[in-house]
Amino acid sequence: MQHLFPAAACVAALLITGCNSSSSNRASTAAPVSSNSTGTTQSQASPPPPPPPAPVALADPGGQVAAVGTASPVQATVARDAFVAFRELASTGGMELPADPALAGLAFVVQDSGYVRVLRLDPTPSSLREVPLPGAPFAPGVAAGALCIQDATTAYVTASGAGGEAVYRFDPSTASTAADVTAYPLDALTVTWPAGVRDQAGADVGGQALPLTYTSDALGIGARLFVVSANFDPQFNLNPGTLWSFQQDPLTRTLGAAQVLQTRGFNPTGVEVLQTPAGPLLLVTDTGPYGAGEGAIDVVDPVSFRTVGWIDLPGQDPLGRVRISPDGRWGYVGSQSKAAVFAVDLSGFASLVGATAPVNLSNRFRGGYAFPPTAGGTDLISDIAFSHSGRYLYAANFNASKLHVIDLVQPGLAATVDGFARTGDPQAYEGLLNGIAVRPGVPGVDFSGPSLYALTINLAPADRRVTDVNVVLDTIEFDKH
Repeated sequence: MQHLFPAAACVAALLITGCNSSSSNRASTAAPVSSNSTGTTQSQASPPPPPPPAPVALADPGGQVAAVGTASPVQATVARDAFVAFRELASTGGMELPADPALAGLAFVVQDSGYVRVLRLDPTPSSLREVPLPGAPFAPGVAAGALCIQDATTAYVTASGAGGEAVYRFDPSTASTAADVTAYPLDALTVTWPAGVRDQAGADVGGQALPLTYTSDALGIGARLFVVSANFDPQFNLNPGTLWSFQQDPLTRTLGAAQVLQTRGFNPTGVEVLQTPAGPLLLVTDTGPYGAGEGAIDVVDPVSFRTVGWIDLPGQDPLGRVRISPDGRWGYVGSQSKAAVFAVDLSGFASLVGATAPVNLSNRFRGGYAFPPTAGGTDLISDIAFSHSGRYLYAANFNASKLHVIDLVQPGLAATVDGFARTGDPQAYEGLLNGIAVRPGVPGVDFSGPSLYALTINLAPADRRVTDVNVVLDTIEFDKH
């Protein structure tokens, strides 16, 4: 699940990132890192499962971000208020429905005040437990954000805000108290770039100890932790974006010395793993300043911790994690300021594993699909997800509070689903579709009921089932997957 945005944070992003930027120094660069911080914490055999569906061949968008046509329709049924007992006066961050069999039938939802709610999905969503992160409830200005469940025993949550930059690690199978959570504070981290490295405004920031700020995403590979940070300064100007790498010590529950790479573009907002036959690669999404159209995707070898390639997305502003098709051939990412999703061709990336010099892969940007824009407003695709077969892509349009269903085989818009706003006005930031997650498995075989779960935030007062709880979990069933 990619990094989701509480409405207030989203509004702030729209307001504070619209400055001019400089792209004169965007090469990935290693630099000295300093920190005086350390992280502390903390029968009977069943029949074999059915084989997964065969991968489907997805169409090439052709290099342009064009208005999507119509496709054979998909019917959707929305059930609102499937779960309503979230925390009062809190929004949500990431949500994941893990594919690991040990976590089957569970959903994990980050509440921005510093809690992870664990839901049991069957027969209807209900609360199983709630995991408080150390320091919860967080101080005003600090919010929990992205969630990454690595496996049945390891999960990560990011937090950001003055005095609260951190990554938290916990066991998603067993954690139930703050003592079960390891905190990795990041506030003391700084990086010093060589002379000539410039910030968004074009100022030379080389030779300065720049702090890590606006932690946006994190994931683990083995005992290695990778963190991306957008690095706004106090005036909301963007310093160079960063990808950090740490070795975790499971005995002391601390992080080892940091390594850091400068991202090609400003404002990295997501990191994802691409598994190739030769080994894993990291895909880092550089959103760029709001509306500036300077987006890029960095390709990083996590073993050598080198940037081995990059994809420029000219005129576009990709947001959050790249979602990878089931066959590993295609990656898709939503837009920060448009009703659109973008596509990149990931075929043959195994050759980049172990590379010693970065390769310009910008010809792998293959355009994308644009939806009808919100009348009189600004659009933002807050989350995307694949259907279980990989044929359909679901895109959550935050500002319109609508779900777009794209047929990726015979390209076209198969459905636009609304109703999430209830009586609220999305243009007044009421009733906003924020995050989505697909239930793993084959619908009707591995589970019955809905296959897509959605977080709707900022409910209008009249639509709240519980006083002062303005977040709900909605569900969607489809007739095609």
